[in-house]
Amino acid sequence: MEARAPDILRPALAILTAVICLFTSVGAFSAETGENRKVRIASFSFPPILHTATSGDFSGTMGETVKALCEKADLDCGFDVVPLKRAYKQLRNGSVDALITIDVRQLTDCCIASEWSSPWTAGFFSMGGSDIPDTAQDLVGRSLIVVNGMKSPYSFAGDLDQMANDGRVALYRAPHILSSVRMFLHKRAPLLWGGEDFKWYLEKVDPATTYKFAPRFMKPVVVWVRKDRPDILSHLNQAFHELREKGEIGEAGLLNPRLMDERYQDAPFAE
Repeated sequence: MEARAPDILRPALAILTAVICLFTSVGAFSAETGENRKVRIASFSFPPILHTATSGDFSGTMGETVKALCEKADLDCGFDVVPLKRAYKQLRNGSVDALITIDVRQLTDCCIASEWSSPWTAGFFSMGGSDIPDTAQDLVGRSLIVVNGMKSPYSFAGDLDQMANDGRVALYRAPHILSSVRMFLHKRAPLLWGGEDFKWYLEKVDPATTYKFAPRFMKPVVVWVRKDRPDILSHLNQAFHELREKGEIGEAGLLNPRLMDERYQDAPFAE
C-alpha cells in the first residue's frame, strides 16, 4: 500500500516541492544565460583606437568604449586582436561572434551592425604651410604619401593611380603607417593621407612637430554581430542607449573624457 503524508503536512510538502523546482529552474536558467553571454569579439591593432596595451589588455578609445558596452550589458566579452584579414575570416567562419570595424556593406550577408557607432575620419596632413586639397584636381602637380592597401585615398581621388602613372601626382607609397609618418617627417612629400589616428604616431616619433590635418573622408566604426547571435546585438544596443542616456557615451560615440581617462591604456611603441 502506498504511504501518504498526513493531511496537515501536505501544504508544507507542496511549498517545499515548489521551492525546489524554482531553484532548479533558476540554476538551469543561470547556466544557460552564462553560456549565452560569452562573446568573442575580433579586432585588429590600430592605436590609439583599437590595440593591445602594454599590460596585455585590450584597450584603445573605441576598444574601451566597446568594453564598457559589454560590462553594461553583462556580457562576458573576450577580444582577439589579430591581423585585419584574419579578423574578417574569423567572423565569417564563426570563430568569433562579432568584429569591430568600419561599416562595410560586404558584411551584411553574415552580420548586423550595432546601433553604437563612432566616426573614423581620414584626410590630409600637411607641413610647411602647404595648402590642403579640397578636390582631386587640386592634387595635380603635388606630392603625396599614402599607405599601401589603404582604400580611403581612393574615395577622395578615384583615379589616383592613373594620376601618378601620368605624372600628374608624385605618389610615394609606404608599407605601413609608421613608415609613412617617418617619410612625412623627413619631408619626402608635403602631404600625407592618413586617418586622424596617425596623430598618435606623429606625436610618438616627434612630439614637437607642427602640422595641419583636414578630414576628407568619414566612415562609422561599429560592432558587426553574426546573425546567429541576435541576443548579443540586442544586449549591446540596449547598453549603448542606456550609457548614452546617462552621459557616459558622448556624441562622438566614445566614453566621456573622465571615464576614458580612467580606463584607457596606451599601446606600446617601438621606433
